[in-house]
Amino acid sequence: MPQEKVYLHVDRSYYASGETIWFKSYLTIGPFHEPSLLSQTVYVELVNSDGEIIQNLKLYSPDGFASGQFDLPDSLSSGSYLIRAYTNWMRNFDESYFFHRQINIWNNESSEDVAVHQGDIDVQFFPEGGDLVNGVLSKVAFKATGPDGLGKVVKGKILDGENVIAEFESNRLGMGAFAIIPQNGKQYKAKIEGLNQDIPLPKSKDTGIVMTVTNSPRSEDVIIKIQTSDNLEKGTIFLLAQTRGLICASSSVDLSEKIMYAKIPKKEFPSGIAQITALDKEGNPLAERLVFIDHQDHINLTISTEKYIYAPRDSVRVNIQAKNKEGLPVLANLSLSVFDSDQVIENENKENIKSNLLISSELKGHIESPGYYFNPNNPDREEALDFLMMTQGWRRFQIKVLLKAESKETVYRAEKGLTIKGKLTDNRNEKPADAGLVSYLSLFPFTDSKTVKASSNGEFEINDLVYFDSTKVILEGKSKNGRIPVSLHVEQFYQSPVIKYLWTSSYHPSVDKKNSFVSKSIERQNIEKAYNFDDSDIALEGVEVQGKKIIERYSGPRIYGEGSVKMKVAGNPALENLEHPLDLVKGRVAGVMVWGNGQVWKVLIRGIGSINSGTDPLIMLDDIPIAIENLYTIPVMEIESYTVWKGPDTAIFGARGSNGVIGFYTKKGIPERPIDPVKKEILAPKGYHIEREFYSPKYHFKDLNDPKPDRRITLFWEPYIQTDSLGNASVMFYNHDVETVVQMEIEGISISGNPAYSKFEYTINK
Repeated sequence: MPQEKVYLHVDRSYYASGETIWFKSYLTIGPFHEPSLLSQTVYVELVNSDGEIIQNLKLYSPDGFASGQFDLPDSLSSGSYLIRAYTNWMRNFDESYFFHRQINIWNNESSEDVAVHQGDIDVQFFPEGGDLVNGVLSKVAFKATGPDGLGKVVKGKILDGENVIAEFESNRLGMGAFAIIPQNGKQYKAKIEGLNQDIPLPKSKDTGIVMTVTNSPRSEDVIIKIQTSDNLEKGTIFLLAQTRGLICASSSVDLSEKIMYAKIPKKEFPSGIAQITALDKEGNPLAERLVFIDHQDHINLTISTEKYIYAPRDSVRVNIQAKNKEGLPVLANLSLSVFDSDQVIENENKENIKSNLLISSELKGHIESPGYYFNPNNPDREEALDFLMMTQGWRRFQIKVLLKAESKETVYRAEKGLTIKGKLTDNRNEKPADAGLVSYLSLFPFTDSKTVKASSNGEFEINDLVYFDSTKVILEGKSKNGRIPVSLHVEQFYQSPVIKYLWTSSYHPSVDKKNSFVSKSIERQNIEKAYNFDDSDIALEGVEVQGKKIIERYSGPRIYGEGSVKMKVAGNPALENLEHPLDLVKGRVAGVMVWGNGQVWKVLIRGIGSINSGTDPLIMLDDIPIAIENLYTIPVMEIESYTVWKGPDTAIFGARGSNGVIGFYTKKGIPERPIDPVKKEILAPKGYHIEREFYSPKYHFKDLNDPKPDRRITLFWEPYIQTDSLGNASVMFYNHDVETVVQMEIEGISISGNPAYSKFEYTINK
């Protein structure tokens, strides 16, 4: 059961509506985080705070790497959004294994973020190893969180009745620890300063063991101390130490003494979280402790530029060198984000690829400021990391289940490509075409053909296909004897896993910085409208076209007028090959928000008020109202055009149009070519996402006086940087016009799975 992980490097942490989110996908597998060759499809979704998927992409990842982008509609409302990524294989495990990252998106026309409810602070206590045992000295860790899911600084006392037996105080992340020797028959409670509540400590056991682990960064060994209660039956227990499923050490411990010690050399473990478990002879866990092993074997990145101060529109060459712990060059796959740090203020303790692979992807629940534990500017980071190990538990391996060979069978296959499912039916009676054949043909990006046999109920499934958005693929259906006309019915929609993620208060700058960010975003949009930036246009000589004028058939509304916005679909392959009719509207009509997948879709037309307290607009097909959930039955290939009514234009509909109207108009009156009843081109499900190259202007000498202002936030994004045999790589880009401090962030992994993360700054000054 190898474990895959997905990590996304995102170009920054917050955006304005109408901008683009650029990202790079790193797909790893196994205990050493090597690039995964098991799955080749990565699903990436953009989710709003109501848990609704508003955009979803499929990335082709044949070697563990892929990149893409989300183009945000200008009508997207302000709020906290979630980027989720996973593979089909990862669905065999818990959703908490998926990659999750919250980002903020702001719209100048939207209201401020809703304040988090200020309720009681939640404090939990975690005895080291698992249990308190009467008469045995134990360390107890604790974690205090607020309603926003973030750690809260607390102070308090441990009481035995009215007697104070211990005091405690948390660090800035709400975690800490204290020592206690519980006694039989006593119930202890914690009293938190400033709170009107007493919190009971976990009850202690009369019999058992207490496992204490010392993991000093200055020691080469992990020291394990086993203490037993006086009445514990003597015998032998076993210690098992593993990291990400890799067994690193095991031994037996004789309980003839009340206190026993064992040590494990740290060199036995790879870097990351080690799980040390004490088990009885039947394999039942008695105590468990997590420790973090850090061999400092991540990739060391050296970033340099020719100077530290540049002029606006200067060219900048960035030289990158990757070396391992021993100073030897490393082959690494990297991605680079360069942004204006005055416009984007990043949290210095945010997650990066190192903290994700080694910590966040291994522990339960939300990890606040995961970069804190690797930031050398935090002197208490090693102690804080040990508190984290004691409080947030383990979820990957259940030793008892694995020892009894009760691990579940896999339900979801590892995908080497896309899947087309459907049904083959007899044209004469619509019954399943038993044992019929279905063939697939695609010519891009390479010629590929496959044939499968339909089941007794006519169902078929073609796996591991590689084709991209807007690529034409051909499906051919045949009956068993090849003489009976058949029809192909293809499932168009992918059913995403249920979203269980719990939102927390995500990091964002002050209100003043936020307002400045949004106003500058509006300034950039106005610049885009005022200037023509496409300098690739070439003026051609005039040509004279002679022919006969064709009167186009009217394909719009017959009853309700021209509407506010009208768009022709027929004849535009980029539109005709979309999956759902509402995909035609999404991101193409200002003020109209569309999100959803499968049969579940939502539409919100901004600026429209409802008299019925609803928000759903009126949907029409050829001027006849239709339920939005029935739109999926209309092939986009059959739509000639669509029209949107909003604002005053909806008056003709009366109360029915109070939330706006969208009308779709099909191709009528156009004679269709006779089609072979056995062969027919079928619209395939959505293909792989086609990544777009990041646009970065090139300011050569003649362009330095270009009057168009350059106010970019992300100055440069390069998802594919490969170091050579000497560990070297370089990229070049041009500055914008703003005097500011520019920040670079580089992330990536080596071919052996070691993570890399580094930052660098330079200044733009006239």
